[in-house]
This record gives sequence, C-alpha cells and structure tokens, in this order.
Amino acid sequence: MLKKILEKKRSECSSSGESSTSPDAKTLRSVDVNFPEEVEEHEADNEIFTASNMVEGLHKTLEEINQKLEKLDAVQTLLQKLEGRIQKLECSQTTANRDIENLTENFKAVVKQQQISATSLQGHREETSLALTDLQKANDDLQVKLKEIEDKNLYLEAYSRRENIIFENIRQVTDREDTESVLRPFLETELGYKDANTVEIQRVHRLGKKRDGEKPRPIIARFLRYKDCEEILSMGARLRGSTFRMYQDLPHEIVLRRKKLMNTFKEARRNNIPASFSRAQPDKLFIKGKVWPVGKPLEIHVQE
Repeated sequence: MLKKILEKKRSECSSSGESSTSPDAKTLRSVDVNFPEEVEEHEADNEIFTASNMVEGLHKTLEEINQKLEKLDAVQTLLQKLEGRIQKLECSQTTANRDIENLTENFKAVVKQQQISATSLQGHREETSLALTDLQKANDDLQVKLKEIEDKNLYLEAYSRRENIIFENIRQVTDREDTESVLRPFLETELGYKDANTVEIQRVHRLGKKRDGEKPRPIIARFLRYKDCEEILSMGARLRGSTFRMYQDLPHEIVLRRKKLMNTFKEARRNNIPASFSRAQPDKLFIKGKVWPVGKPLEIHVQE
C-alpha cells in the first residue's frame, strides 16, 4: 500500500514539476494560496512526500545494512572456515609435536643403547686384548718350551750318535766288500791309529746307494767306546792335504747350526784362541770357556 502511494506521489511530483515551469502555473499557485482547503491539501502532500522520502531513505539504509550483513555473513563463513583450518593445523601441530617427542625419546633411547653397546664393546675389546695378550704370552712360553724340547731331542739324538764317525772318499773295491776290513787298514795307514786291528766296532757300512760315475759312498762306523771315537777324531789333522774326510755323525739340524759358527771357530783356532763345541750341546760354541753368540765378531786383540 505504502509503495503504491509513493509511486503515485512520485508521478504527481514529476507531472507537477513539469507544469510548474509554465507562467500560468505560477499564477495559479499564487492565486491558490488564498484558499484554505488547497493549503491543507498541499501540506498533506508535503508530509506524504517527506514520509515517502524517509521511507525510501530507510529502505536504502536497510538495503545497505542488508548488504553489510551479507558481507558479514560471508566474512563469518570465511572465519569459520579459517577457524576449521586453524583447528586442523593445531591438531596437525599437536600430532607433529607428539611425533617429535616420540622421535626424541626414541633417539635418546637409541643413543643410550649405543652408549651401552659402546661401553660393552670397549669392555669386550679390553677383555679380548687381555685374552690375546695372555694367549700370546702362553704361545711364547709354548714356543720356548717347544724349542727346549726340540733342542733336548736333538741333543739326545746327538748323544745316541756320538760313537758314530763318518769317513768319506775311501775307495770301494767291490760291490760286496767287507766294509770293516776296508776301514781298519785305513785307520792304521792314513791315521796312524795303532789299535786299528783291536778297536771294537759295533757296526760299519756304507751310506746311500751306489751310482755309476760318482765318488765312493761314505762309510759310517759305530764304535763300542766313546773314548776310541775321541781318539780317532783327534787324529783328523793327519788328513789335511788329502781327499779323505772324517767327522762326527750329527743330526742335520745340529750341522746347520754349527755352520753359522764355523767361521768363528776356525778363526779362533788360527789365532790360538781356545774354542770348542760342547759335547752335551754340540751346537754351542765355547770360546775361552764362554758361550759365543751367533753373529758376534771375534775380538782378536784380546787373545791371551
């Protein structure tokens, strides 16, 4: 109803506005002032026009308010969305913090376990090192004892063979010779041993197998008494300048050890320095009554 009245008044105002521009209208209006009824109607129209303006302004204000409210609704919706996202982010942050705490605890546990393992490993290493040291010491002791046993066996073997003498380059007459009948004349003629026919020989034979074109095989003789061996060996100087050789039967290892000391032994003899190999330990060289180390040079200037 109000809207219709407003539209009517707008149309009247527009028509009155158009007619008011003419001189006749102005004259009529000035004439109509004197009539009270027309004045009241005119005032009523003014009030209606004012009210309609107020309503229109209020309508515009309401529309603006409505637009602002719509914007506020949009902002509120956006804020709600943002709030939801913030809550999700807070949840994610809480979860991330929890995961970080778990990872930190796990890391601390791993570090602690590594420290325990490192300490344990260090302890095992120390124990292993000590065990290896003990094993090395035990091995060294065993090596020393083994060397002592080997030396004792060598010395026992040398002792068991001390009545043996080996003779080289004695001519072999026949394949079936009587080796003892060949050796006794050699002892008498080449060495000048006066008891050659009466000395007791336990066993005598040639060593190895005969080969064509080679020198005579060595003769090894085992005498009954060691004193006879010593006497015969002491005559070895008489074979110098000849092709014959004579020496004590010794284990191969003893011979190798003696070779390392033989030059020192010969040099001492040439310089009239007392030198001899031990009977009980044939690989030990004694010079002036003291054991001479292998490789030690001989001090000639201190000879007596």
